[in-house]
Amino acid sequence: MAKPIPTNMTGGLNDLLGFQLVEWHSGYAVLEVELDDRHKNRQGGLHGGIIATMIDAVTGYCGIYEPDPSRRRGNVTVSLNINFINRPKGSLLRATAELIRAGRRLYFASARVTDDQGTLVATAEAVYAYVEKQPKTGSAVS
Repeated sequence: MAKPIPTNMTGGLNDLLGFQLVEWHSGYAVLEVELDDRHKNRQGGLHGGIIATMIDAVTGYCGIYEPDPSRRRGNVTVSLNINFINRPKGSLLRATAELIRAGRRLYFASARVTDDQGTLVATAEAVYAYVEKQPKTGSAVS
C-alpha cells in the first residue's frame, strides 16, 4: 500500500473501513484498502458494498480538490452507477477516479477499481452536487 496523504478530511466510515487516500490532486484521486475479514460478506467473499463505498469516496474526493483546505467545497452524491466486473484476486483494492466535467453546481466523475494483481473489479460513473460545508458538531447525524 502506498503512503497515505495527510488531509483534514479524516474520520467516519472511510477510517472504519481502512480506506487510505494515497494520491489526490486537481481532478484526480486514488484510494487503497488492504482487504481483511471486516470486508467480507456472509459467503466469505468481498462485500459489494465495500466496492460501492470506496467508489463513492474516491469520486467524491476527485471533484473537490483544493490546495487551500479552507476553500474546499462540500459535496453530496446525486447518482452512482457501478458495474461489478470481476471478483478481486488480490488482497489490496485500488480505486482511481477522474473528474470528467465540473460546473457551478454539479460535477461528473468516473472510477475504476483494480486489485494488486491487475484484475479489473469494477467501473463507475458518478454525479455530485457541490454544497456549502457544514460546521462539525458533536452529532454524527443531523
